[in-house]
Amino acid sequence: MKLRRLLGIVIALVMLLTTAVPAMAADVTTTVTINGGTSAPPLVKAKWEQDLTPSLEDGDPLHAKYVPNSPTNSQFLPPLVKGGKKLVQYWAIVTDADGVNTISQVTVDVFHPAGPPRNGSFKYQLILQPVALETCLPAYTAARSAKLVTYQQNTTPPINDADVLFELDKRTAACWMIQGELDYEQPAGDYKTVIDAFDNSNTWASQGTPKTNLENLFTYVGVAGIELDFNSFNYGSVTVSSEKWIAGDTIWNTPLAAAPAPNPATVRSIGNTLVKITLKNTDMGFGFNGVTPTTYSGSAPPPTGQSNWNVVFDARMGSNPANAMYYDPNITITLPNVLQLSSQDELDFSIHVLKAAAGSKSGTITIGAVIAPFVPPVPTP
Repeated sequence: MKLRRLLGIVIALVMLLTTAVPAMAADVTTTVTINGGTSAPPLVKAKWEQDLTPSLEDGDPLHAKYVPNSPTNSQFLPPLVKGGKKLVQYWAIVTDADGVNTISQVTVDVFHPAGPPRNGSFKYQLILQPVALETCLPAYTAARSAKLVTYQQNTTPPINDADVLFELDKRTAACWMIQGELDYEQPAGDYKTVIDAFDNSNTWASQGTPKTNLENLFTYVGVAGIELDFNSFNYGSVTVSSEKWIAGDTIWNTPLAAAPAPNPATVRSIGNTLVKITLKNTDMGFGFNGVTPTTYSGSAPPPTGQSNWNVVFDARMGSNPANAMYYDPNITITLPNVLQLSSQDELDFSIHVLKAAAGSKSGTITIGAVIAPFVPPVPTP
């Protein structure tokens, strides 16, 4: 009995050993090619621009202006502060067939808008800096959600979001970024930005066939911004039926508490467009004759019967009489001449009281601005 039991155990052990999976080894062929000083160019897979606001683009915080496959993505507002700077971040995600460690430098070239006054001229070049994956991944995710990212289209198939996320996850793509400035008076329009990269063999992405650098546009939104060096205006003592002018000057007085009294009126541009000045005066309580007030405006005083207000106003920017505009109360008029970028000029005002009893009157002037088309400034003789 013991012998039979022992024999059964031995047979079971042999069967167990014969059904076990044996350990195996396999040889895999490996190859490598030494490029001999030449290499594949870097590949710029994706790029975007953003500002420092929570929406990443304060010119379109709801991202409503996005158009799929459009070369224009981000929209930025100027700071509307004299001497102010708009901070813009330029981001890029770059790979290289020879490994991301072979990427030596990533650059961005920025060009002015195509139209006047700069006509697409070169603005500046910046050198991007490497960004850690822990910083890059959430930045890329936020930019993608904000619809700011431009993808490389010169590959087969074109690059998409899944490609970028895969390579970032595998660390076979590198992230780069630099922060640049736009001056407050930089012309409004679409700025072209070109991301390029070269590797340690000095091979540029822009030298590939096809090119694997990447460009797009961002919009510096046009805003007609002005500011004044006065917050009150006194026509002084006037005589009925006699027009009176009050001259401004081109001296910027700040702070207002230290300005002379009276303070000659000055206006200056703080936006990124050429502007024309708009004006609207209340009637200061002078009233009108007749049933319905008129709305006269023109470069000459109203002809007899053209205005039934008891007061007529006049204004000009600068001292040239040809730029004067006469106008009735309670209508908005636009002065004809243009205030150039980052410039200032005087505002001259006149009042012509046609009918009034003695005493003081008060009212308001609403001073605004509208975007003006580009007009080359007249050279000073």
